[in-house]
Amino acid sequence: METPLTIAVYMLYGLSGAAVLGLLVLFVLKLRHLAAEKRERVCLEKYQDYFFYIQAYGEEEGRLKPPAGVLTRSEKRIIQKKLISLLERFTGVHRQKLLDLCDDLGLVEMDLKRLNSWWKWSRVDAAYNLGMMHAEQAVPGIIRLMKKDDNDASMFIFARALAKCARKEKDLREMVELLVGYRQNCQPLIVDILSDSQIDTGPLFASLVREEDADLVKVGLIGLTSHVQPGMDSILDQLVNSADKEVRIKVVKLLCRDIRYLTKRNVSLFLSHPDWEIRSVMAKAIGELGLSTYIPLLKRAVKDPHWWVARNSMNSLAQLQVDGFRALCSIMEEERDIRIREMANQVIQKELEKGRFPTIDLEQQITHQQKLLFYQEWSRKTLSTAHALEK
Repeated sequence: METPLTIAVYMLYGLSGAAVLGLLVLFVLKLRHLAAEKRERVCLEKYQDYFFYIQAYGEEEGRLKPPAGVLTRSEKRIIQKKLISLLERFTGVHRQKLLDLCDDLGLVEMDLKRLNSWWKWSRVDAAYNLGMMHAEQAVPGIIRLMKKDDNDASMFIFARALAKCARKEKDLREMVELLVGYRQNCQPLIVDILSDSQIDTGPLFASLVREEDADLVKVGLIGLTSHVQPGMDSILDQLVNSADKEVRIKVVKLLCRDIRYLTKRNVSLFLSHPDWEIRSVMAKAIGELGLSTYIPLLKRAVKDPHWWVARNSMNSLAQLQVDGFRALCSIMEEERDIRIREMANQVIQKELEKGRFPTIDLEQQITHQQKLLFYQEWSRKTLSTAHALEK
């Protein structure tokens, strides 16, 4: 029968063996890393003149010539890494010549084979490389990986690679549908991924807003903020009444970028909308677009029960030159609600402080002086009225 001491000794032997084994593994990994660094350094020194050549002759006619001799697989990987770093620096003809060179060196074919690797991270690395090389022939393989691989962060690596490789809108649409089905609330990231595409994504965004799926509609709406498309008025008008609140808000944000849409009817409609976010967006847009015509509507909006709507309304009044500033002062004078008066006073004081900074231009300085003169005159008048009432 084994005693507790014997068991403890065996445990110490086991732990010591595991520790030694772990140290051996770390030592081997360190040696492999050092060997890989040495191979890379030797390879870069060997082909240093060649790298000078491809950078110097990138604008010349004809394709860039591959290096002399037969490249080993290891050399191809090192040269590929260097070419990818150059691809990020160059544009135009030079960039296209580097992409053609990647194909001539067999780097695209090498990574196309790696897409079928049994090791997942080899597939991810291959997809990344193919994306950087804009390899159109990789599109079917990357789509297949997006459909079959585990649903984790690698999906977005595959998606960005696909966006760079794709030449057809239908491939980008399929990628968007896969990402939307994979994870919710990633629409801004999807639009960012699509920005890497070589094709015009405007028509894709325009078609997505016509879909039944609210998540696809959101992708389209976010995309349209930077890819304006003609003939969208009717569908956007319909989406204002969408059952999805986030869709309604995004549509109004998009519409508020176009001053032609902000008629008195639409402004009044949005400032009285049941969603406070939409009222807030509309109030903010009036000031950003300098629509002084709607000062009376903003004066009513400062009484909104939601803080953000009232605050944005007052900030917009402050942006509407002297007329808006006068409206703020009149709110201080006419409003009985102390909360609204305090908020108006904060905005007024903040606006007056802007003139103290020397960085504002001449026109802003003139406007500030006009506001300051009006405020001083208004303050004296208010004080005189108060003293008269006291007597």
